[in-house]
Amino acid sequence: MDGAREKLERLLANHCAPVLCRKKTANLVAAGQELAAYLPEVLDGSGISWTKLCSCRKYCHLLFYDRERLESYLNREEHRRFLQACGYGDRKLPEQLLLLAQRYEKYQKKGGEFPHEIGLFLEYPLEDIEGFILHQGKDALECGYWKVYGNVERAREIFRLYDSLRQTLTALVAAGFSLKESAAEAAG
Repeated sequence: MDGAREKLERLLANHCAPVLCRKKTANLVAAGQELAAYLPEVLDGSGISWTKLCSCRKYCHLLFYDRERLESYLNREEHRRFLQACGYGDRKLPEQLLLLAQRYEKYQKKGGEFPHEIGLFLEYPLEDIEGFILHQGKDALECGYWKVYGNVERAREIFRLYDSLRQTLTALVAAGFSLKESAAEAAG
């Protein structure tokens, strides 16, 4: 296997296992520019999509997502209301992703306001996103894959699942299985 492709598969196994195993809508990953060329090959047939949110000379920030799951999650009534309050109106997913990318890039490159709505795209519970905004990132009840301001036990259960998927997927990829084979095995 090509060294760069292998490096990309290890990176995705480590940072996107819950998405690749269909247990989470999306993950954000900073990847070296040299790896991006291998994305179509590595993700071919996986059903996982990606979009670039921002890039610089060395890295690109990529959102990997399960399109169907993300659309369903964002279309929940309370999530639509939150996104509308953030200025997303009634946009469909491609336009939502474009606006998110514009806001994320502005934050990264020009010190613009952080787009807190990214938490919704990453399937963080709405109560935790709102808690983060209200408390300005302080006084969380728990910290893991996100800062928890609501249901701590439920968050811990999800964190354990994500950890388990990541450990399984990274071990399988390290053993020489393809990312696609590993995700199917870990999810099964």
